[in-house]
Amino acid sequence: MALLEIKNLQKSFGDLKVLKDVNMSIEEGEVLVIIGPSGSGKSTFLRCLNLLETPSGGEILYDGKDILKPKFAVREYRQQVGMCFQRFNLFPFMTVLNNVTYGPIHLLKMPKEQAQAEAMALLEKVGMAAKANVYPDTLSGGQQQRVAIARSLAMHPKMMLFDEPTSALDPELVGEVLCTMKELADDGMTMAVVTHEMTFAEDVADRVIFMDGGVVVEDDTPDEIFSNPKNPRTKAFLSRILDR
Repeated sequence: MALLEIKNLQKSFGDLKVLKDVNMSIEEGEVLVIIGPSGSGKSTFLRCLNLLETPSGGEILYDGKDILKPKFAVREYRQQVGMCFQRFNLFPFMTVLNNVTYGPIHLLKMPKEQAQAEAMALLEKVGMAAKANVYPDTLSGGQQQRVAIARSLAMHPKMMLFDEPTSALDPELVGEVLCTMKELADDGMTMAVVTHEMTFAEDVADRVIFMDGGVVVEDDTPDEIFSNPKNPRTKAFLSRILDR
């Protein structure tokens, strides 16, 4: 059974249909990268997976259970499916350490000492342990995004969603965040990533999905998508952004 299975997912904003019968599955330990032009529905799709947007129709099955059912435990689900955004959404009035420990202490009811020990280990993992006692506004964008990743990991998620995590960063800061994400993938974290970083998609993804016009146009391995795309829309998109 797939960790996440999406069936006929639809999302409309008024008369605008943003997602049109999207179908896909994500296996445990898989890294799925979603690419496509702006306005293709990629970010809306990811926000639907975390119920930040309510789908207009279809099913999202997590471990076989439909998360759209009225009595589904959404809060517990969000603890298991972490999300990182374009903007980092750190609490500006809390230190880095307190940002990372807040969820485990207040939501998971973890003892403070354990939460701090785990948080320091995660900050070490993302190269931010030396900044544990500073405030977010003293950090670069790349540093803030790495703290945001550590904060999500502190909740012990089974899966991570990344919505264009490097798009708000200066070019020289992109690499440090992508390196952290690659290490997560190497550790076996299940990931769904919306990104314009094609090198990351080629190097890290198990599967690449190309979306356009609210539908999945092509779903294949990175090698096939980038070297031998089947759909003319995929070919046209990649020819515009890749110097090949």
